[in-house]
Amino acid sequence: MNALSIARNLRRSLATIPEGEVFDFRRFAAGGKDEIAITKALSRLAKSGKIVRMGKGKYYKPRQTRFGTLRPAEAQVVQTLTMKNGRTVGYLTGTALYNQLGLTTQVSNTLTIARNSRLPVKELNGYKIRFITKPFRFRKKDIPLIQLLDALCDIKYIPDTSVNKAIKILVGITKKLSKEELKRLSKLAMDCNPATRALAGALLEFYFPSIPVNHLMKSLNPLSKYKLGVTPTSLPNKSKWNIE
Repeated sequence: MNALSIARNLRRSLATIPEGEVFDFRRFAAGGKDEIAITKALSRLAKSGKIVRMGKGKYYKPRQTRFGTLRPAEAQVVQTLTMKNGRTVGYLTGTALYNQLGLTTQVSNTLTIARNSRLPVKELNGYKIRFITKPFRFRKKDIPLIQLLDALCDIKYIPDTSVNKAIKILVGITKKLSKEELKRLSKLAMDCNPATRALAGALLEFYFPSIPVNHLMKSLNPLSKYKLGVTPTSLPNKSKWNIE
């Protein structure tokens, strides 16, 4: 296929993509010479302003409004940062996640992405992207559970809320999990720091007594205290787990 035909087909395909949706050049590439021609055609469209380049091989169609050019939705940007060649390599955490979970009303312009490898901070279409390293491998289906554990880990630092209010919200979210998911949450907590293990153990023990948590208790130093500002109303068994 010649370059003119490729460009024409590319514009036709782009017309079907909604404004603000992030897409990969592989959506159009068929391999070989066509792939090179498509990459060049997309580059020309980006230079002309028809599309916007977000990163290597990643683009989106801008939408013009009276307030200016709208950037892609947060979910689209997160997907770009957490997927590579169709494989999940990271997940959203931090304030943006806690806003989604209803733990805070604060909207952050910083997106924190957890990965197995660290990357430098960067700016991407109006977002500040910060990467943190998780020392353990995670499965895609475990990500919602790991995100709950991240919230427990950061519970003292979630903006515009209190520790006890956050616990109440997290208990409500956790009650929607299946028994198997709760067991998995208990196992995943072993990869967390001691304070998070204690908080997860206390929460599971009190609100979900059928879920085994002995392994979490045994992993803790009995002399350690965890000063989190939790009241007995939120976790009546907090003293057993040395939570203050």
